[in-house]
Amino acid sequence: MIIPFRKTLMVLAFSALSGLALADTPARVGRIALAQGPVNISSEVGEEATAALVNWPVTTSNQIVTQRNGRTEIRIGSTSVRLDGDSSLDVVELDDDTLRLHLHYGSLSLRVRNAEVLRGLDISTPQGVVRMREPGRLRIDAERVRDTTNVSVFEGTAQVDGGGSSLAVRAGKRVDVHDDDVRTALAVRDSFDDWSLQRDARDERTTSDRYVTTEMTGYEELDQHGVWRDDSDYGPLWTPRSVAADWVPYRDGRWTYLAPWGWTWVDNAPWGYAPSHYGRWVLVRQRWSWAPGRNIGRPVWAPALVGWVGGNNWNLAFNDNGTRRNAPAQGWYPLNPGESYVPGYHLPPEHLRHHNRHARPDYRPGRHDGLTVVGLNLFVGRGQIVVPRAPRPLLTPLTTQNAPFGAPPRPQGNWRNRFDRDGDGRSDRNGPGRVITVPSGDGQPFSRRDGRPGDNERFVRTPPQVLTTNEPQRSLAEKDRRQREAEIERRERDQVNERRLREMETDGRRSLETQQRLREAELAERQRQADGERLRGAEREQRQHALDSERRQREAEAQLQGQRDALNRQQAERLQRDASNRQIAERLQRDADQERLRQVERQQQADRQQQAERQQREAETARRQQAERQQQDAENARRQQAERQQRDADNERRQQAERQQREAQQREAQQRDAQQREAAQAQARQAQQQQQAQQQQAKQQAQQQKQAEEADKRERAREQRQDRQDRRDNVQQQIR
Repeated sequence: MIIPFRKTLMVLAFSALSGLALADTPARVGRIALAQGPVNISSEVGEEATAALVNWPVTTSNQIVTQRNGRTEIRIGSTSVRLDGDSSLDVVELDDDTLRLHLHYGSLSLRVRNAEVLRGLDISTPQGVVRMREPGRLRIDAERVRDTTNVSVFEGTAQVDGGGSSLAVRAGKRVDVHDDDVRTALAVRDSFDDWSLQRDARDERTTSDRYVTTEMTGYEELDQHGVWRDDSDYGPLWTPRSVAADWVPYRDGRWTYLAPWGWTWVDNAPWGYAPSHYGRWVLVRQRWSWAPGRNIGRPVWAPALVGWVGGNNWNLAFNDNGTRRNAPAQGWYPLNPGESYVPGYHLPPEHLRHHNRHARPDYRPGRHDGLTVVGLNLFVGRGQIVVPRAPRPLLTPLTTQNAPFGAPPRPQGNWRNRFDRDGDGRSDRNGPGRVITVPSGDGQPFSRRDGRPGDNERFVRTPPQVLTTNEPQRSLAEKDRRQREAEIERRERDQVNERRLREMETDGRRSLETQQRLREAELAERQRQADGERLRGAEREQRQHALDSERRQREAEAQLQGQRDALNRQQAERLQRDASNRQIAERLQRDADQERLRQVERQQQADRQQQAERQQREAETARRQQAERQQQDAENARRQQAERQQRDADNERRQQAERQQREAQQREAQQRDAQQREAAQAQARQAQQQQQAQQQQAKQQAQQQKQAEEADKRERAREQRQDRQDRRDNVQQQIR
């Protein structure tokens, strides 16, 4: 088949489901992040509930119920909602800017990290409404005590409206809301709060928020199960760790039909939510890696970012209990970042541009890496399609290459549109016109009788394929051959388009004959719907009666629990009184012991004061004696210096007289003068020796005095230590 026409058929096949959702679909969807014990989820109030699986999408009108031993965690971006056992929660509204929850009964723990989600967030209970004013963590208990809602704030601030008043509750406080009364107390944690704190601790250690926004639901699972790296072509890439060598995305999980999006993928891996509903998968070095893209901004959720092939016109051989049989096949493959995502539901233009922000009009994949194929008959029923257990055919390169583009059909039966609550087949609110891209195989292609598009419809054509600029250069003959082939392809495409237009005109004429039959079938279908609605009403009444019985049983159990709590409180009060009496006696005994110790300390303080005064007097005496010794030493030194000076003066006068005499009798008394000088020098030496001996004696006396003082000090210190030891022994003997 010609490639441009094949791509046109792919776009046309996707539009076959466009009538399912005429209104804009939300870009934010939550997930079941954890399910412990019996946990059930239903898509509408009153519908049959199914067991909640990890990665199951959570959106508007979902109801989550936990049994007595069950617990679950719901993640919506960075916001965590956890339910304890025996709880029932309704998701009243969940879209891009609003999250409204209603807790019928049970315990709910809420953790909000992003201040941007606070504006549209509120939780209602039978007694009131709770709104958070700043990011934090709180807990709500509804109907644990009859007609009572308890709100405990552990972090942040909350606004509680109920009981005829509005109250701001800060961290560490609790509010008990009754129908006509509000009471405050201190917040108390239990095992459910400790479990919630352990779950929150994982988000504190994550590093994935460096690569994706925290409002991408499921991002918290990536660190534990994979590795991040930067790629020059695709930007951030995340590669799972523990997967088989032949592992392929969108193969280990199941398909379920979720209105209004259509067929939605639920991955079996705990980390499979974010890589299945955001970004694209790429094959790098023979390993699959997930590329969320650069500058992702606010994420937009998708049921599955895959391309569909197959349908009634694609038959393959299946092995059915050892017998080979040909049957229609349906396949899908992960979209590459360069491929355009064409949803089967209506999206705002900015959301569609977000999905295709990296798509290239000239991208030609050539082959479908990671193709998975099952029987088309699996997509006809209402049940889930478990892919690992579904029979798959043996694929060959030829069958893969010739696979036509086509999306799976809508399940048979009456699937209500989430925006068509009245069941009249039209949206409850005005939505943009449909995008008609293919003539339907089982009805009139366009709304007008002549086969032309209606006023609110537009015909979308796929642009012709353009050769990429990175193809190798070829010879002129090759270019001519390619031009001829392109001309032949254009002619064939024109012929096919003309033939299809003629078929459309024929279908338009035939539609006049089938409209009456369609109207009759529609009337019969509406009658069956009315009968089914009456039956569902009776079932709802029975279910409501069962819920009332269960509620009365819970009330009786709560009353018994209240009586047991009263007995426990009385016993606790008696124990508390006994403990108080014991504490009073112990306190009196401690006071008496402390008084005795204070008396002993006062006595010791007086002794220390007396000892300090004695030491001070001794120190003053020692300083006075030392000053007297220093004064005596100074007087001795001055006296010795005066004596030396006097001797020196006498010597000088005598020497002067001798010089005068020598001058007079120089020639005659030289020998006598020499003898006198020698005698004077000997006398001076003798005087100097006497002075040195006196100084040495003074030093010895000072050293002996110092040694005597040190011995005296040591003796006094030993006496003081002995006195202190005696007083300590006396005090201990008095205490004993």
